[in-house]
Amino acid sequence: MKARTLRTRIQTWRAKYCCPVCDSRVAAFLPLASYYSDNLHKHGWPFAVTDAETCNEKNYECPVCHASDRDRLYALYLRAYVFGGGPGGEFKIIDFAPSAPLSDFIRRRISESGITVSYRTADAFAPGVDDQVDITNLKIYDDAQFDFFICSHVLEHVADDRQALRELHRILKPGGHGILMVPIILSVDHIDEDPSVVDEGERWRRFGQDDHVRLYSKSGFIGRVQEAGFAVHEFGRDFFGTQEFARFGITNQSVLYVVQK
Repeated sequence: MKARTLRTRIQTWRAKYCCPVCDSRVAAFLPLASYYSDNLHKHGWPFAVTDAETCNEKNYECPVCHASDRDRLYALYLRAYVFGGGPGGEFKIIDFAPSAPLSDFIRRRISESGITVSYRTADAFAPGVDDQVDITNLKIYDDAQFDFFICSHVLEHVADDRQALRELHRILKPGGHGILMVPIILSVDHIDEDPSVVDEGERWRRFGQDDHVRLYSKSGFIGRVQEAGFAVHEFGRDFFGTQEFARFGITNQSVLYVVQK
């Protein structure tokens, strides 16, 4: 047996974790790049890592497909809801600012499932997507065009997130669902926002990243989403299972927000 093959098998035997995006068994996930913690510390970010609702800093990225912990959380839900026999007939999905590992996972599952799924990707700037759009002006899409959307870590970048939420609500079919996620800091009780702030250091300090224009509290996020007309469902470890969260490298306080029209 070749040494490389033997090493691979030994690593598989010792694997503690599994990535639901690429189905790889891994001994450990990779930590979040130090770029983020370094800049947060440099610019005086006042919160601890544990204040973030859905972020596994120590076990952040799959070493095989590079899926983040939130990608892995979404994959768990998508396996059951979209590819587990739930929807019938043609099913239309729109994915805003798609994550490459998760997008590859969705395309793979579509080809393997045998169900009829239309999957489109959209972004304002990224190359290679199906549609180049501003999420606050989705005029290229009809009312009630999609059964499902994915909008992950987009709204914190948008000057008018209320308008973006109205557009997401408009293009979703009645009864349709969407994965809607933003960075949430559990130790704050209101949304801190100011799109006029352009200083990178100040954005790091107040919003947690140099291209963010707001910091969401949990209650503020839910209230704003409900204001747009959505029902909000929260799925955490009680829904997915504590053992599953541990196996897939997802923190116990992580929550998947699924909205419904």
